[in-house]
Amino acid sequence: MTTSTTMASSTMTTSTTMTTSKTTTTATVSNVCTGGEVYTTQLLYLTLTATLPWKKYSFNYTAPNITSATIIFSLRNDPLDWYLDDITITDSSGIELLSNGDFELGDLTSWTYCNPNNAAHAGFVGSSTPHNGYYSYVDGSVNASDYLSQKFTVAPYNNYSVKFWLSANSDKSSFALVSITS
Repeated sequence: MTTSTTMASSTMTTSTTMTTSKTTTTATVSNVCTGGEVYTTQLLYLTLTATLPWKKYSFNYTAPNITSATIIFSLRNDPLDWYLDDITITDSSGIELLSNGDFELGDLTSWTYCNPNNAAHAGFVGSSTPHNGYYSYVDGSVNASDYLSQKFTVAPYNNYSVKFWLSANSDKSSFALVSITS
């Protein structure tokens, strides 16, 4: 198994939540949802101490020696919901690499959803609380995390801009983990 180092930097605004954010790259032990990836770059690990109004997260990601990567959102919120919207990954020329990152198709087209523990209140695309437009991804996975992912093409050692908006209406037992794997 190979281990590599990949760098990601982030820009975040202040909020009323406690956040822990770090970047690591390791050989991973995978589950059915994350597959057998070798490289993992953790962009965000967030636990809540208060509700989270819509907040934009921005990261710079440098691809290791690979040609494709997968962004993975692992979410759990007991007892209410996370809201995720307006996800973009762009290259240095501004070309968007994801499809349906704003969920405006009204469904999970281009995304892979995985719920390995059959957690209740699983993720779906809904219209109750979008950041922008008509739809957002809503996830209130209870007692275990579920996963939302999308694969995209990269060039080795190139830099990419990763941005998304996240909100939550619960302040108990809630966490979000965002990673890029390959």
